[in-house]
Amino acid sequence: MWAFPLAATAVSSYFSWLLATQFIERRRPNLAAWSVALAMFALASMAAAVGALAGWVPFTFRVYYLFGAVVNVPVLALGTLYLLAPRRSANVAAVLLAVASIVAAIIVVGADIDRTALGGGGIPRGSEVLSEGVRLLSRYFSIIGFLVVVGGALWSAVKLARKRQPQLKRLAAANLLIALGTTVVAIASEMARLAAGSVEDLVFSAGLFLGVSLMFAGFLKTRPPRPA
Repeated sequence: MWAFPLAATAVSSYFSWLLATQFIERRRPNLAAWSVALAMFALASMAAAVGALAGWVPFTFRVYYLFGAVVNVPVLALGTLYLLAPRRSANVAAVLLAVASIVAAIIVVGADIDRTALGGGGIPRGSEVLSEGVRLLSRYFSIIGFLVVVGGALWSAVKLARKRQPQLKRLAAANLLIALGTTVVAIASEMARLAAGSVEDLVFSAGLFLGVSLMFAGFLKTRPPRPA
C-alpha cells in the first residue's frame, strides 16, 4: 500500500524541482505557485507512505491532511489564476490564500485527533479522525480550488484551441492535463472519504500517483519543444 504514495512522492518532488528551476529562469509566478503546490503533494504523499509503513501518528496525519486535503489544490488554482487572470487580481488572490492557509494550518494543528482511529490499518478516513468542522474546512478549500483549476482549464482550452499557433495549442492541452490530474486526485480522495478498506486505499494511492503524473505531463506540455 505504501508503494504508490512513495512513487507519487518521487514524481511530485521531481515535478516541483523542475517548476522551481523554470521559475528561477523565467520569473513567472504561475510556475512558483505550481512548484509550491507540487511540493505540498510530495509532503502529503510522503506522510501517507510513512503512515502505511510505520503506522499512523497524529503528526503524520496532520501533515497528510493539511497538505493533501486542504491547501494544495487552492495553491494549484493560484497558478491557474496567474496564468489566465490579470496580475493584480492574482496578487489579491495570493494574499487572501496566504491568510486562509495560515488559518487552516492553525486549525488542523490544533484539532483534536481520535488516536484509536489511526491504528485501524490503511489510510485513516477524515470522518473517523477529525471533527466535522475541520472536514468542512477541507471541503471548502478543495471545492473552490478545484473549480478554479477545472474552469480555467476548460475556458483556456476552448479559447486557445481556436488559435493557430502551436504554442497556444500546447498551453490548452497542458491546462486540460492539469485539470484532469486534479480531477483524478479529487475522485480518489472522495472514494477514500466514503469508504475504508484495502481496496479503497489502493484506489486512492493509485489515483494520487496517476493524478500527479497527469499534472506532470501537463507541465511538460507548457515547455517549448527543443529545436531539432
